[in-house]
Amino acid sequence: MTEKKKGWRPSLAATMIIAMVLGIITGIFFGEMVAWTGVVGNAVIMLMQMTIYPYILVSLISGIGKLNAEDAKSIFIKAGSIMAAIWGIGLIVVLVTPITFPSLESASFFSTSEVQPKAEIDYLKLYIPANPFESMANGAVPALVLFSIALGVALISVKNKNSIIDLASTAAEGLSKITQSVVKILPIGVFAMSANAAGTMSIEELESLQVFMISYFVLCILLAFVVLPLMLTSFTPFKYRDVLTMSWGALVTAFSTGNIFICLPVIQEESKRLLEKYKYDSEDANRLVDVVLPIAFTFPNLGKLTIILFIFFAGWFIGKPVDLASYPMVGISGLLSLFGSVYVAVPFLLESVFLPADLNQLFVVSSFITGRFNSLVAVMNLMAVTLLSAVIVVYGIKRPKVAALKFVALSVVASVLVLAGTRIMLEQLIDEDKNTSSLIAGMRIENTLTDQTHETSSWQRTANPNVSTVDDVLARGVLRIGYQRGNVPFTYFNSENKLVGLDIALAYRLAADLGVDVEFVPYMNEHMADDLERGYFDIAMSGVEVDAELMKHVAFTRQVMKLNLALVVPDHMVKQYSDVSVLRKASLNIAFVQHEAMINRATKRFPNLSFDELVHYESFFSPDKPHDYDALLTSAEAGYAWSLFYPDYGVALLKDQSTGRLFSFPVAFAVARRNQDLLNYVNNWLDMVKAYGFIDQQYDYWIQGHGATPQESRWSVIKDVLGWVEG
Repeated sequence: MTEKKKGWRPSLAATMIIAMVLGIITGIFFGEMVAWTGVVGNAVIMLMQMTIYPYILVSLISGIGKLNAEDAKSIFIKAGSIMAAIWGIGLIVVLVTPITFPSLESASFFSTSEVQPKAEIDYLKLYIPANPFESMANGAVPALVLFSIALGVALISVKNKNSIIDLASTAAEGLSKITQSVVKILPIGVFAMSANAAGTMSIEELESLQVFMISYFVLCILLAFVVLPLMLTSFTPFKYRDVLTMSWGALVTAFSTGNIFICLPVIQEESKRLLEKYKYDSEDANRLVDVVLPIAFTFPNLGKLTIILFIFFAGWFIGKPVDLASYPMVGISGLLSLFGSVYVAVPFLLESVFLPADLNQLFVVSSFITGRFNSLVAVMNLMAVTLLSAVIVVYGIKRPKVAALKFVALSVVASVLVLAGTRIMLEQLIDEDKNTSSLIAGMRIENTLTDQTHETSSWQRTANPNVSTVDDVLARGVLRIGYQRGNVPFTYFNSENKLVGLDIALAYRLAADLGVDVEFVPYMNEHMADDLERGYFDIAMSGVEVDAELMKHVAFTRQVMKLNLALVVPDHMVKQYSDVSVLRKASLNIAFVQHEAMINRATKRFPNLSFDELVHYESFFSPDKPHDYDALLTSAEAGYAWSLFYPDYGVALLKDQSTGRLFSFPVAFAVARRNQDLLNYVNNWLDMVKAYGFIDQQYDYWIQGHGATPQESRWSVIKDVLGWVEG
């Protein structure tokens, strides 16, 4: 009888690719209906992770414990030098990559992250294993590694160490077998996570990140398939094709899952196979693979360091590019902070260059995709460190100067060609005229508010010798609200020529709760107190600062919110004027619309500054009326809103850098000083709507821009093409 031929079975790498492609197709077809698959994907990844921490522990103990003192010293010095060299080369490539960004002017809404205290990395807890079991439980890998290295080094000089080392080696082998068993279900996790990402990430999110995505992909491909392989082939006898062939399984696994933990056993085996192919598989070389790989894993790899590119993108994206002088600082800070989680490092790095930390949300949105590409870099980085250490420590380098020259020449030529080509492509693909003004100009009052109460058509400034009590307002059927024209984002006219803004929304809500209509009456800032006394309107609601001088003439309600003082200046001047101490030396002409009491105090404190009062904020920005003002004093919240209309301006949040103290002020509503009845009502009303969260809701919309861009359901074939389900 003839033996039946076995059917074709795809390799693990091929299975991963098939699972990923099927997952993407499923996500595109079903859209948000497959969002639940993220749970399945996370479950599979957690199963893969369960052996990693114990594996690091036992593999390091057994690998280092087998060494003698002289070998251990040589390994740490040479492997450490190799790792440092790779960091330096990788950082240079990362810091050069922003040249691919095309020219663009942009701006953003205010973010509360500008004024919130920043989370700090607890480096002591991250690195020092006061309790090794706690370090393992909390995922503090550097601390766990330090403990494992310490125990492994201690075992080097222990006489009866074989029993412990054999136990650790056996445990490592057992953990490796568990991993190999779980790997069989890994394609299920790859399929689930791919479907979740393809089904839930919106087209708009991808479009807003296209510059970062393209530049980042190019950076990762350049490092993973050019720079690092060239380093290996230049300093070792390995051929480029063999390096990629042997690393393919780990690369595909990492790309499919975005998880480097689960690739460690694969990287270990593939590194040993490459050594074996070139007859470099001595016992010492294989032992170095076992020791160096887990140690290298605990340090920031180039995959992590590539996320530094996002910091430069974030500055470019909002029109505040990071200064070239700050590049080295960002690189060094990134290297140190990335010993921890990238989700802690990114906000930290954003703060270090005075960028809003909530830009981290863009990074989180892109992290599922970018994580796949930086995983490629991480795998190749680990293989490079491991193989270079094994070859150089055991066998040395043949003609090191020639190898270094070859590597530098090929890497520089390839990098220049790739990055220059990417810049040319992006210049063609990206529209430089990003219209941010349409965001805030298109904002409007909720229909639920305008439907409850209506704006009256007569905007007449009619004097009333008697102030209007609550009963008078109810009898008249109209609440008269005073407002300042063009006081973005509190009271301004949108693209439909309708009066909108945070205070306008509050006015509609107050009128609705009173059960009356609303009438809006414009006023000039210097005439507000007199207009209230004359009865032209009942309440002034237009981001009014609670001013000690004004308190003599009007009655303020309870604080509506607190705003932060800032200067609006041309983009290139933002960092220069963010520190109040700089203002003591500068000679500036500053424009303002309100804040008279604050100006009086500043004049005494900063005699070198001059101040000019404007009637309207538009006068500062208007190109038709040239002026010699260096800055506009306003709130940061308003400044960011104005920057959406005029993206070539930025906001310098005033801060005492020595103490970190911000300069803030309260805003409230104002009524006639003698109108105690209406004052009491509005105070109680403010307590009520604050408790309901209405003011926070309006703050999020008008100040932070949440919801300014309409959210649409995710496009999918089943809904938008076939029409089988409703959106």
